[in-house]
Amino acid sequence: MRMMVGGAALVLFIIIWILMGDITLAIPCATLGAYLLVSSCMLVHRNFLCITGTVKEVVMTGIRKLPKYLLLETEEGIIRLPANRKPFPAGSSVTLYLATNTPVYEQDGILKIFSYLALELAAPSKKKIDERGKL
Repeated sequence: MRMMVGGAALVLFIIIWILMGDITLAIPCATLGAYLLVSSCMLVHRNFLCITGTVKEVVMTGIRKLPKYLLLETEEGIIRLPANRKPFPAGSSVTLYLATNTPVYEQDGILKIFSYLALELAAPSKKKIDERGKL
């Protein structure tokens, strides 16, 4: 996605340059396109780990009830990581992407990770369907 947006920004750079005849109006598009293409190439060629597991528990903050951190149950053990913006429902299957040089700390048998590349929902959470309510 990042590569496509970068390529589109470079195409927009060329179109603006040709139509307006002034390169100063097109420089922001060229800068954005170059940045997105370089960062996407670095992301593609970077080594990373892919860990799948299920969300065991979502710990919320006290007052505002925002997600504070997640406990993931994986083959390696239980992993605690910060829940950034979107909460994942307990019991859902997730995929965690880590850089190979990410520091991992252990405390009381729980692996703690304080930063990660991405966290995505691998499969929708299982919901029980009530047969009586089915049309």
